[in-house]
Formats: sequence, structure tokens, C-alpha cells
Amino acid sequence: MFENVQQQSSSSLIAPQESIKRERWQKHSLWLSAIRADGRGLFEKMGLPNLRQEEWKYTDVSGLGKQTFSSPTPLAHPLPGSVLQDMLFSRPLSPLRLVFVNGFYSPSLSQAAGLPAGVEIGSLGETLNRNHPLLEKHLAAYAKPEENSFVALNNAFIEDGAFVYIPEGIRLNHPVHLVYISTKSSKNKDDKPGAHHPRNLVIAEKGAAVTLIEDYVGNSSSPYLNNPVTEIVVDDSAEVDHYKLQRESKEALHIATIEVLQGKGSHFSSNSVTFGGLLTRNNIHSYLAGTGSSCTFNGLFIIKDTQHVDNHTLIRHSAPDCRSSELYHGILDDRARGVFNGKIYVEADARKTDSQQTSRSLMLSNDSRVDTKPQLEIFADDVKCNHGATVGQIDTNALYYLRSRGVAAADARKMLTLGFGQQVTSRFKLEPLREAVESFLANRLEEW
Repeated sequence: MFENVQQQSSSSLIAPQESIKRERWQKHSLWLSAIRADGRGLFEKMGLPNLRQEEWKYTDVSGLGKQTFSSPTPLAHPLPGSVLQDMLFSRPLSPLRLVFVNGFYSPSLSQAAGLPAGVEIGSLGETLNRNHPLLEKHLAAYAKPEENSFVALNNAFIEDGAFVYIPEGIRLNHPVHLVYISTKSSKNKDDKPGAHHPRNLVIAEKGAAVTLIEDYVGNSSSPYLNNPVTEIVVDDSAEVDHYKLQRESKEALHIATIEVLQGKGSHFSSNSVTFGGLLTRNNIHSYLAGTGSSCTFNGLFIIKDTQHVDNHTLIRHSAPDCRSSELYHGILDDRARGVFNGKIYVEADARKTDSQQTSRSLMLSNDSRVDTKPQLEIFADDVKCNHGATVGQIDTNALYYLRSRGVAAADARKMLTLGFGQQVTSRFKLEPLREAVESFLANRLEEW
């Protein structure tokens, strides 16, 4: 009986695949068709996660099974540039920009000229159409559909997203700004919620370096599902500085997965910022497979009303002499709910691992709620690992100090809350983005 419930709950999400097969996928490679077929089969078997599963015990996504979703479809006409400008920060983050509307590449809104020889930055869909040799090796090789039904769902709909390839030894001077816009499709006549499944593949070869910004925005007042999956390969001695911004509309459902494979002596940093959406789930996993590799996870979310944000992180230490550091801060008001589940896994061969994890949550109301679950699983000797989590309200002593010096109560609370958020943003290496996020945070607190 339970399997029947699972199948029924998944059918509305997977049903649009049949029409897309007939319309757009006939000439794609057999290996890609096999990935889609396997993804569909797994999703139909697994269904949507439920609260009885440990990894989803704090986040209820059962409502998705009650919706009927429209088919992922490119817009009939290009989105006006004015719409994009309204969604971007006032200060440009990079001259390299790829824009995707409802999961599909928009050439008219993108700009990626003057790239160094060998560097490829563009549409995954176009790269699939020309059978790029790297895709069969790397695409869908790292994110695990058997462990996450939303990855399986994304596999079933792989069609477009970003492809970023940085050859050996090249250090890209400008960040790559990937903008994902969710908007109402003119082809969606029946007013069904949209479901978008962007797929991104990033490959930084030996000694290469690149900064990436995944920026999710939306102007649709209707509910929609955004289900992106990003796979990142950080080869030996390579560096990837990754930023993910979620500033979608209030009705958005955003469930994202980032899967990273790190080689010897590599470094990866993840900087996740969540402001928007009704429900957000961020899965960020890094696999330190090479000796001497390191990763840094920074996260910040600020939510109110009934917003729900669930950050699930996994850092897997598989090789000796690796380091990891993790800091997540949450700011919650009204009846908002936050979840932090961070796991550090140290395998038997990962000697001399050095790993720290910290989660802090600032509650601005008595009705907000946080569930925090830091985890350590250590199977090696000679390691240094620690974790900690705190949940509390604004420090009354600090508030009293500011009030005693003539600062109004509301301004004092805003200053302390902003300072709490800046403990995370101060770690951002990309200064224009740090300034933009801090300005956005200050404006949000002013509105509150």
C-alpha cells in the first residue's frame, strides 16, 4: 500500500516527460537517454521523501504530490532585458553572465565574450547537442539519484543548464555569474505550477581556478518548483570558490543539490545565502578524495512569516591530511522554521583530518523554530574534529550597551542582527557580492 502512495505522489512530477520525449529529445545520445530512463525509474520507485525518513524528518514535501505540474518548456519569446535588470544587484558582479529562464538558456540576456583559449562557458543543452566528449564521462557521475529522489527527478529531465570547463593551469580572472530566472510561461495556459530542473556541470582541471555565482531569482506570484543539480569537479591543485544565492519569490519551492569531487591539494569553498522562497532545501556535499585537499562551507539564511529553510551538508574526508571548516548562521522571525543538519564523515584512511563545524541561529520571535543536528562520524585515528550549535535571541547585554549610548531600541536590534549576519558574509572573498548581500540584508531588516 505504501508503494502505491509513493507512485501516486510522484506521477504528477514525472508525467510531463513523455511529451518532451516526442517534442525535443528524439536525436539525443543513447547514454543520455539511459540517464533519463534510470532517473525516471528511480523516482517512480522511490517517490517523494517523507517525514519517516531520517534525512527528511524536519521538512515535509508531501504537498508536491498533490500538485499537477506543467511541462518544462522554453519561453516562446525572449524575456525583456528590463526584467533581468530589475532582478540583478545594482552593481554588476561580473562581465561573464549566463542567464537561464525557467531552466533554459537565454542567449539574448547572456554575455560570455573574450574567454581565454580552451575555456568553455555556455549552455549545457548546446554542449549536449554537439556531443562534447567530457559530458559522457562527467555528467550524472557524482550526484547520487539512489540517495536523493530529487536528483533522480532532475536526471529524468536533464536538458539544459550551465557548462563551465576550465582547462589545466588556467585561472579565470572574472567570476562566472549564472542567473536562473523563474517566471510565468506564456505556454502554460492551464495555470499549472511550473517545474524547472536546471542541470549544471563545472570542471576545473589540474591547477585551474574559477569563481562561480549561482543566483536564483523569480518574479512569479504563483507557486513553482525549482529543482537544480550542480556537479563540480575540482581536480588536483585546482580552486573553486562557489556562491549560491536564493532570492526567489514568496511562493517558490526550491530544492537544490550541489555535489563536489575534490582531488589532491584542491580547495573548494561553498557560500550559501537564502532570503526567498516558501520552502528551501539545500543539499551541499563535498567528497575530499585527494590528500591535502580542503573545503570551506559558509551559510546564511534570513526568513520570516512561514518560510522554511533546510540546510543539509556533508563533508566526506576520504584521504589523509585534509581540512574542512563550516559556519552556518540563521536569522528567523515570525513563525519561520530553520533546519541545519551537518555531517562530517571521516573514513578509516583519513588520518590527520582537521575539521570544525559551527551552527548558530538568532531567533527574533518566540514563535520561530530551529532544528539543528550536527554530526560527526569518525573511523580514523589522529584526527582533530569538533562541532557545536547554539540557538538564542539577541544578547540583552549588548542591547543594553547600545541603548545606554543613545541608540534607539529598533536601531540597536538591527545593528546586532546585521552584525550576526556579517560574521558569515565577512568570509566571502568576492567583495562586490559581499557588499551586495550585506546591503540586501540591511534593507530586509529595515523592511521588518
